[in-house]
Parts: sequence; C-alpha cells; structure tokens
Amino acid sequence: MNEVIQNMLDRHSCRVFTTQPVEQEKINDLITAAVWAPSGMNCQTWHFTVITDVEKIQQLAAAVRKADNRPENYNFYAPTAFFIVSGERDNRNAMLDGAAAMENVLLAATSLGLGSCWINQVRDVCDDPEVHALLTQFGMPDHHIVAAAASLGYAAKE
Repeated sequence: MNEVIQNMLDRHSCRVFTTQPVEQEKINDLITAAVWAPSGMNCQTWHFTVITDVEKIQQLAAAVRKADNRPENYNFYAPTAFFIVSGERDNRNAMLDGAAAMENVLLAATSLGLGSCWINQVRDVCDDPEVHALLTQFGMPDHHIVAAAASLGYAAKE
C-alpha cells in the first residue's frame, strides 16, 4: 500500500501519553506540516500556538474544564505538547483552514512516532474570558478564535 495512505490508516486518537517530552525538532516538523496545509485563497491567516510546558497545558485544561463543566479529571489526557490552530475571527474560512492544518499535524505526528488526540472543547469555549486570557498569554493573537487543538506526545500504549 502507498505509504501516505498507510499513515492515514495508522493514525488514531491517543488518550494515554508518557511523560517523555516531544523534541523541538519534531515540534518544528509539525509546524511545517501545518503551514503547508491548503487555505482559502491561500490567505494563510492562521496562527499556530504550541505549548510544551506541562504546567501551562494543565492550566489551560483547568480553565476549559471549568468553562465547559467537565469532570474533575479532565486534563486533555495529560500530553507533553499541545498544538492550537487559530484563525482570524472574521475570516469565514478560519475553521476550514484550521481543520486542514490540524489534519496535517495529526498525520505528521503519526509519521513521527507521536500519539495525538484532537481536542474540540478548546474551540467550544475559546471566548470564555479565563480561557481566552490564557490563550492570548500563551501566544494566540487576541483577535483570533480557536479552530482546532490537539494533545500530542508519546503514546503510553499501542
């Protein structure tokens, strides 16, 4: 089978990660994969925010948990990296462009030996004041909304 198609078939959602950090070289590869996604009229108005500080990831998870009424153990599955794709609030293609970029990230993660899990809740509550404040503190432009987010790291089990 074609190796690209095989990579698509191998990709799955990982919900148990090890504590091993994701190497910066792999983070850079994921950003490159996101940048090369198609975007409406090739405008590329997206922004990629990658959080690799586990405490900051859990701070964001706690804010999302509170805003979305999630159970106490909600923690994005405790990843060592968290990838956020955001887009300009008024760009009608922001969500579609972000989804295309995130698909590239998820497929690239699989090809790099990383586990991944798309996390929709961040998108759902990105306008909550506490969540939005953290997102901008972590690097998302203030006039952006979250199109997609994903937990990344090394899978603790197959």
